[in-house]
Amino acid sequence: MSCAMLQASTPSRQARPATHNYARFISTRARARGFVRTSATASVGNSTPQQQVPASDPLNDLLACPVCFQPVQRGVGKNKAWTCTPCALSYPDKGTFAEMVLESNASVDGGAEQGRGTYAEQRILGTTTFERPQVSFAYERGWRQSFSWAGFPGADREYAMASEFLETTPSGPFLDLSCGSGLFTRRFASSGKWSPVVAADFSEAMLSETAERMRAESTSGVKLVRADARRLPFRSACFAAIHAGAAIHCWPQPELCVAEVARTLKPGGMFVGSTFLTPLSRLGQFLGDDSAVAPIEQLAGDQLWGGRGEYKFWTERELRDVCARAGLKDFRCTRDQQYIMFCAVKGDPTV
Repeated sequence: MSCAMLQASTPSRQARPATHNYARFISTRARARGFVRTSATASVGNSTPQQQVPASDPLNDLLACPVCFQPVQRGVGKNKAWTCTPCALSYPDKGTFAEMVLESNASVDGGAEQGRGTYAEQRILGTTTFERPQVSFAYERGWRQSFSWAGFPGADREYAMASEFLETTPSGPFLDLSCGSGLFTRRFASSGKWSPVVAADFSEAMLSETAERMRAESTSGVKLVRADARRLPFRSACFAAIHAGAAIHCWPQPELCVAEVARTLKPGGMFVGSTFLTPLSRLGQFLGDDSAVAPIEQLAGDQLWGGRGEYKFWTERELRDVCARAGLKDFRCTRDQQYIMFCAVKGDPTV
């Protein structure tokens, strides 16, 4: 098996019975945190010139319109919205975070309900779960800790593993994608290596929880952005590294999301992610050969563990493939039971 295994110091855990209800555990987290709906508050119409904020605002060098990927500029005074001049779109600043997701029911016609139309994309059942303050409140108060059944070693160990992968990556702007409650955002910000640190999530409740926890821990140097992983509101080649902890199984169209990760990484930048492997990966790990269980995976995997649902359990081979298709190379990973942390690097044509 090509992946390294976790050190023996990681507490051992017994596998759950085969009848374990995996869907009950993942589905709620997955479908809201997966950035399913394309939604934000974008006003459409004639834009007026605005005085721009000083270049010292780090988001000035990072944010882009999610429609055209051209740079946006933030106004000052009463109107601090981020404006895209080519598209004549304005994305509001919510105070806690920048609202950079395109409203799916925006109307070009305007009128009495300017910016509100009749069209709205169909939402997958359960996508609102993590937009609820009660759920974001519970995330670090037991919810995330329950991932241990799958082999997740806990936040401190996961952060240490990610830092080991990122050790040789040059410092620079850092994106914690699908940041949730900021569990890892705060750790990366406190490391002092990355500046600025941007925390992005689809859920407003999660972003608010991140902000509250940063205030409680006096964490600084972090910018919060509401974003859709399928259409990241950032400029191409702007991040030195991107982290997505326990996230890719939640993303709709994960291949498109990983392509967006690759687009926004600088050449030589690293993507580090963690997710859930299929239940049969435990057997593959025991045998030391995933190919031994591959026929069963191919025969029944989609029907048994979410290959066609709102969330997805992965195989290592699939993760390698989706990274490679986006131009991310030098794939490495560490596995334990159904937990995998992996990394891949964007190619640098100058090397």
